[in-house]
Amino acid sequence: MNTLAARYPKLLLELPFLTLTSLPTPLDRAENLGEDLGLEALWIKRDDLTGQPYGGNKVRKLEYLLSEAGQRECDAVVTFGAIGSNHVLATAIYAQRLGLECYGVLTDQPVTPYVAQTLRYHAVIGTRLVHGKSYSGVLDAAEQIARDHATGPDKVFQVPWGGSSWRGTVGFVNAAFELADQLKHAEAPDRIYVACGTMGTAVGLALGLRIAQLPTEVVAVQVAPAPVTAETHMRHLFEETNRELHAIDDAIPLFDDPFANLTLRSEFLGAAGYAEPTPECREACALMEGTESLHLDTTYTGKGLAALIHDARAGKLTGQHALFWNTYNSHPYPKTLNKVDTSGLPEFVQPYLG
Repeated sequence: MNTLAARYPKLLLELPFLTLTSLPTPLDRAENLGEDLGLEALWIKRDDLTGQPYGGNKVRKLEYLLSEAGQRECDAVVTFGAIGSNHVLATAIYAQRLGLECYGVLTDQPVTPYVAQTLRYHAVIGTRLVHGKSYSGVLDAAEQIARDHATGPDKVFQVPWGGSSWRGTVGFVNAAFELADQLKHAEAPDRIYVACGTMGTAVGLALGLRIAQLPTEVVAVQVAPAPVTAETHMRHLFEETNRELHAIDDAIPLFDDPFANLTLRSEFLGAAGYAEPTPECREACALMEGTESLHLDTTYTGKGLAALIHDARAGKLTGQHALFWNTYNSHPYPKTLNKVDTSGLPEFVQPYLG
């Protein structure tokens, strides 16, 4: 379902997409958690259910990005992330569905409970994993992959970190319009809390809400260090996405201030940084599980919810309606993963397999 293109039909012609999702995702009232936090109304946007067999926020972006790969007649994609990256896994799963080979350039990260299973999933679907020894070195690795690719470098499509190019970000401009349609008989939330890594999800929501004329602030909760997450890059991504959409259909307005309804919150990342859970994050995950029976992760969504909980307990949400945007895949991994032979995975990931 493309609610944005229904409002602006020119986008259908100039900005093609693949249908990988099952939309709209549910908008659930979180009555138990809301009552625990003393909130007038709390909603959960269930983007953990975007698609099968793998959900989460990345699938919305891949609808636009993998469509471009097809337009360019590519037979492979390369993308980037930490060793346990949900984005790299989602890209590999949906690329395979489309008959595309997938290379994942992976950087080191702390060991978390999810990394080993993610790597086993890669072993099942045949992702070609390459070590990116530094953030700056991953592009060099991608260039080498393209040079060595059997059918030539032009056949390898590069999917950016987190899928957060302007084109991928449009997936969440569309998500904001989807939310607007779901709120026809309910009051728009005052604030949306969402985990923020490569910023495409938060930026797309903020831009889409502006276009849809919803008076909602997006609270982007930082879960990755600079330069992955930074206000300067956030501004650039907002402005570029806005310009590109306006160029396709000038009925889409241009906005002056990207931060009019967008706030980046850094205090919940924690001193240890990416993928290191904080006590507030662990508490948030336990509270969501206990009240709404919804499982979050400690790398992204737990920190996003921790910000909402903090603000509620500090009285900053008194009398307001809040929404938590769940970006974490909730579909179970294949039951056979523990039996997968991982000996063929490259040496640099073996220490993460336990």
